[in-house]
Formats: sequence, structure tokens, C-alpha cells
Amino acid sequence: MQPIQWIVVSVVALAFVGAMGWNVSRMFGRRADAGPAVLREASAFESARVGAEAPADAVAFDAFAYRVPARLAGRVRIVVDGGSVSIAGPRVPAALYQAWIWLQALLLSLVPAALVGALLRWDARWLLLALGVFVAGQAISALGAGLWPGLGEVAFIERGRFQAVEFAVGDVRAVKVGEGWADGGIDLVLLPVKRGIDALAAGRAVSFFAPDDAGREVRYALHMTNEADATALAVALR
Repeated sequence: MQPIQWIVVSVVALAFVGAMGWNVSRMFGRRADAGPAVLREASAFESARVGAEAPADAVAFDAFAYRVPARLAGRVRIVVDGGSVSIAGPRVPAALYQAWIWLQALLLSLVPAALVGALLRWDARWLLLALGVFVAGQAISALGAGLWPGLGEVAFIERGRFQAVEFAVGDVRAVKVGEGWADGGIDLVLLPVKRGIDALAAGRAVSFFAPDDAGREVRYALHMTNEADATALAVALR
């Protein structure tokens, strides 16, 4: 490859990696105005223990959490009780989740540079490189998405209860039903699979911004078991 071709490929790589890096940094760096959510041991009811009774006047829903920056993974129970919201279920450790997002984001952002190299050189090896980088990124994405629920269930096995994240209803904003589940920056990281998930999310996914226990404002996204529950939860959060 000629020096000018290397320069073009390098500029494209830096541009896409820089844009993706800024996007991920913003996704993990947004501070919540209301301060951190409370992280505590979930009650027996929040953990969906058999025979546990719901608090009086509480509205509860069972759902499945999307792999968004709220770091919930798998089955969860969300309870709206008076002026507070609690979500209990498996959670992914912050450092592990961020490493997972950064790795797949950086791999995805390198694909355009490899495609440009293929066009400049008209060389199938660069095309294979682009395909290999893309497949590696998607494999990492799928592997993490499949492992997170089991990892989070370990806490339930040890203590018989999950952890719960709790915040005020007033701290919730931008409640959406459907495609908004990927708002806040993860839409770019999951761009190759977003349209397919959007089709599944229609009418069922309830998403919103709220604080996490580190004081960040993050996107929560929950897939409800039916559209009636999705509408009811959205109304309760608004």
C-alpha cells in the first residue's frame, strides 16, 4: 500500500474511532441531576420469592431487561410504590460491562477503515479483514448478552435475593414505549442489530432515563410480557 493510501485509511480509522469513543464516553459520563440511586438488597417480593406479598398500593411488573447502561440483565421485577421506583434483578459489574461495550464499539468503528482499504487496494484480503473484525465484534456482543443473566443470578443463588436499584419517580424522564430503548448512545454501538431488536421492542419495551447507583443518568429498558403491561408501566412512570 502506498503512503497516501495508508494516510487515507488512518484518517478514516481515527475519525470513526474518535466519534465512537466520544459517543461511549458520553454514554457513561452523563451525571444525574438528582444524585445517585440507592442500591440495596431487594425484598422477598422484589426478588419474586414464592409466597411474598406485595406492599399495599404498590404496582409491580415482571420484565426482561435489555443490555443497556443500567446494567440489568435478564429477568427483573419493577415496583412503583408511591413516589419511588425499584428494579430488582441480576446486574452486571460496572467495569466488566464498560469493557464489553468499549471492545465491541472499537471493533465496529474499525470496519469502515478496512472497507476503505479494500477499495483503495482492490484487495480481497482487506475485505476479509473488515468481515473478520465485524464478526469478532458481534460475537463479543452476543457472548456477553448471553452470559450476563447467568452471572447476575449468582447473587440470588448465594443470598436468595437480588439487589435492587431504587430512585424517585420524579427522577425519571423521557419515558418511551418501543424504539426508544436504545437512546443515549448505545444505539450506535448496537447499530448492526438495532433494527431487528426494534421490531421485537414495538409495543413491549418500556425505556427511560434515571439515575444509577454511581450517580450517572443511564437508560433503563425493560421488555414487558404484554402490551397492556407496557402501557401501564409507562403511565405509572410518567
